[in-house]
Order: sequence, then structure tokens, then C-alpha cells
Amino acid sequence: MQTELETLLSQFIAIPSVSNNSVACHEVIEFAREQLSPLNLHITSDTNRENPWLIATTKNTKEPDILLAAHLDVVPAEASAFTLTKQDGRLYGRGVYDMKLAAACYITLFKNHIAELTSLNIGILLTTDEEIGGDSMPPILEAGWRPKLVFIPDGGDNWHVEEYAKGLCGVEIIARGRTAHGSRPWEGDNALHRLMDVLNMLRARFPHQTPDDSTLAVNHLTGGLAVNQIADYAAAKVDFRSFKREDLHAFRGEVARLSAEHALEINITQEGDPLLFDRTSPKVRGFLAALEAITGEPPKYTKSYGASDARYFAQYDIPCIVMEPHGGGRHSQDEWLLASDLERYYRLIKTWVLEHSVTT
Repeated sequence: MQTELETLLSQFIAIPSVSNNSVACHEVIEFAREQLSPLNLHITSDTNRENPWLIATTKNTKEPDILLAAHLDVVPAEASAFTLTKQDGRLYGRGVYDMKLAAACYITLFKNHIAELTSLNIGILLTTDEEIGGDSMPPILEAGWRPKLVFIPDGGDNWHVEEYAKGLCGVEIIARGRTAHGSRPWEGDNALHRLMDVLNMLRARFPHQTPDDSTLAVNHLTGGLAVNQIADYAAAKVDFRSFKREDLHAFRGEVARLSAEHALEINITQEGDPLLFDRTSPKVRGFLAALEAITGEPPKYTKSYGASDARYFAQYDIPCIVMEPHGGGRHSQDEWLLASDLERYYRLIKTWVLEHSVTT
């Protein structure tokens, strides 16, 4: 089984499906379709977009009991990273950990156990734009897809289940003013000054920068054309993260209020709700039982300060399981996966789906 998994994973990694490489993103989705098409699944996809996606289900429904989700897009890398290599018990390659390993496990499971799976209501979701914001997810959910439980191996490193993940709100704030000579500021309207005043108010309202707090970061600031000219345009991009929905709502409200008071424009660039994993829910009991059976110890839990596509499901109160095997170097040239964990992770998914999913 290890050889079969590594072969399929190497084929996925060989396709350089960087998010902004539309040709390669279409190629990787078509490769996945070729693997799944002989299995008589119900396949839905949207290939009329820069970053296509595909959903394959055992039943003709938009409400699978379990949806195994993964993104097939990756961040840029040197050409050598698109060849799977093995050294000192580790697998190396772009996407080996984040997160083409998941697609290799899902498809191998379906190919080897399709007879058993056809009696279950289960599906696979593959996207190609997670690394650039996951814009395909909202229209998928708006089209009525409502899985009862989603599995996304995009966090929870080293077999830890992600119990909490911060929600986020990304905002672009724009100020427009009136230019004048730098020596005569009273004749102009300095867009940078108005924008910075509002940014300082927001920072005073949300001052904390520690891991468990709600955090605000001003990450991009532009404005002005010359040192001796009053700026008639300024823009800032702000990143807000929180474990609390109420703080996300408060932030949005504060941005809207201040922008109205100071005649600024606002654009929401990305957003998503916090993720809460309820370990007591009957829907996840089967997964936790399978995890304990494979690891030989009770489940361990962790928090995440970043975001994954799980945030989109959280907005619809759809529970998500987020957990990865042991690996590292995410987004680096040395991205790696513990080789023995590839088959072990496959066995976890197989054990859960085929032996314990009835409890969902």
C-alpha cells in the first residue's frame, strides 16, 4: 500500500499546480477526474474558471454524510520541488504535506474499496484556490452543498485534532483627499492623515497581540506620490483574527462606523468564522474512535491561529475535522512528510470511513 500511495502522490506532485497557474490547476483536476471516473461516482465540477474544482459523491446528493476535502493548489517552488523524493524516512516535494497527500489517500481509498463505499453516503471535494483565499468555496456552498461532516487535513499537525481555529476578517480601507503642495497642507486634504487616524483608533480598540487574543495587524499601507505633495489617496490592508464570533462582528462594526465618520471606503477582502470542534458530538465520535485505534492513545488537541477552507463550512455550522500527520516545512523548499505516516494516515481514513462512520 505504501508504494501505491507514494506513486499516486508523486503523480500529483509532478503537476505544478501553483494557484496562479491556471493551466496546471486544470491539469491536476483532470488528473483527479481520470482517477475517479471509472468508479461510477456522481461527479460535479466547475472548470469554467481560472481555478477549477471537483466534487465526487457515492450518492446523487448535495448532502453527503462525510465530505473528504483537500486543495490541490500549492505555493510557488523551484522546479526540483515538483519531483517527489525520499530521504532518511521523509518524503519531500511541493504539496507532499500541504496537502496533496490527502488527495492521494482519498482516491486510493475509493479505488480500492468502491464496493463498500457505494453503500455509504460519502464524497470527495478537490479545489485549486485555497492558497489564494479559497474563492471557490462560497459559490459551492451557495449552490446548496451541505455535507453533515467535513474532513480537511489542513492543520492540526502531528496527529493533533484542531479544536479551535481563529476566524478572520481582511479589510481594505481607502481614503481619498485633495492634493496640495507639502508646504501648504491647509490647502489640501491629506488622505494619509485621515487613514492613519482611523488605523490608530482601530489599534487602540483592539490592542492585543498575544496568541489567544483577538489580534489586529496593519499589513500593507500605500499613499502619496512625492515627499513635497499632500497625498490625495491612501489605502491600508488590515488583518483581524479571533476565536470569538462576537469580536469579529465588533471589528466589522467598528470599521464601518469609523469609515463612515471619516469618509473612507471599505472593502472586505476575506472573511470566515472561527472553527470550533465539539469533541462530544456524536458526528465525530467515530473519527475519534478510529484515531485512538490507529495511534494507540487518546486523541490530542490543538489550536490554530491561521485559517483554512474549514472557515467557510463553519459559517453554515457544518462541523469540520482538521488534522494532519507528521510533517513540516509548509510553503518552504524543504516541505516534508514522514514517509511512514502516509500509509498510517490512509489507514486512519479507511478505518474511520469503513468501520466507524456509522456513528456519524
